[in-house]
Amino acid sequence: MNRLKLLREGRGLTQADLATAAGLSRQLVGAIEAERNTPSVAAALAIAETLGMTVEAVFGPRSEDHAPALGKPVPDGAPVVAARVGDRLVYAELPDGGAAGPYWGGADGAVAGGRFVSFGDLEPAGTVVAGCDPALGLIADLLPMGGPRRLVPIQASSGAAAAALARGRLHAAVVHGLADRVAAAPEGVRRMRIARWEVGVAARRGTTIDLAAAGRGEVTLARREPGAESQRAFERALARLGHPTGPSGPLSPAAGPATPSRPAGPVASGHLEAARLVAYGAADLGLTMAPAAHAFRLDFVALEEHLVELWVAGRWWDHPGAHSVGEVVASAAFRRRVAPLGGYDLSHAGTIVGG
Repeated sequence: MNRLKLLREGRGLTQADLATAAGLSRQLVGAIEAERNTPSVAAALAIAETLGMTVEAVFGPRSEDHAPALGKPVPDGAPVVAARVGDRLVYAELPDGGAAGPYWGGADGAVAGGRFVSFGDLEPAGTVVAGCDPALGLIADLLPMGGPRRLVPIQASSGAAAAALARGRLHAAVVHGLADRVAAAPEGVRRMRIARWEVGVAARRGTTIDLAAAGRGEVTLARREPGAESQRAFERALARLGHPTGPSGPLSPAAGPATPSRPAGPVASGHLEAARLVAYGAADLGLTMAPAAHAFRLDFVALEEHLVELWVAGRWWDHPGAHSVGEVVASAAFRRRVAPLGGYDLSHAGTIVGG
């Protein structure tokens, strides 16, 4: 999608509206948007002024330092959150296009041709942190809504978040896993404890949670993407029961199409969605965390207790936003907000690991 068109539509303007306000013809505006015409200096100034932006922001050269935070392409027109990590401006699509909650999610801008286009006059700032702990949203609520201390949370599995951190596309990542796995943090990463919670299998009240049946593909399972620690915990549990989990196993995408004995199961984007799919009847079982199961009043069988940590890239340890996130994690205000959720052990929240 053309950048000018995206900016115009983001302000609720038709081509005719923009043309009238800028003193230009609608045909000229249409030609500029279709890239059939290069605007004169006067036309560019008039359009930029009407949009309340600079000429450079509207018509500047395509920047090569814009990139999706998690590495996966984001479709044109998708609403995104964004901030700069070093010299690179990174962005991530809002979950479910901004419709994941009861209200439309607030986006910083959208994507046009692989480039972030801001809805505002200024480039958004903030601290970019990816992870799957829903508590990231609570942390964001306790921080400023703008500036470098603003938290830009991105939903991602622990594996995807750690990979993006290693590529330099995040300031920090929230990861979870068995204590020995979390302790094996990449070199140069600073660590802070957040919580402990259990991962496992959730089901609607009164439903039998049969891991063996799930391993045979006899129930619909809201699973997680490869690399998600809750998915790995489930596969370890199946292995202990003697069920295959590799390329020939029923849970592998390579296992073939769905059959009555191997029902298809949705891939949930996170813990809350996995629990929601079960609660709404879209899946019989879901791989999730105990707090999410509690929130949806589901039965829950724990498979493993996981340690949850904030991994901060060493170069960003003194970043004001990273410092603020750490202060919130260690705060009484954060504990008060998390306590009603249940399932969170915050006894070591805010503890720096390894000095």
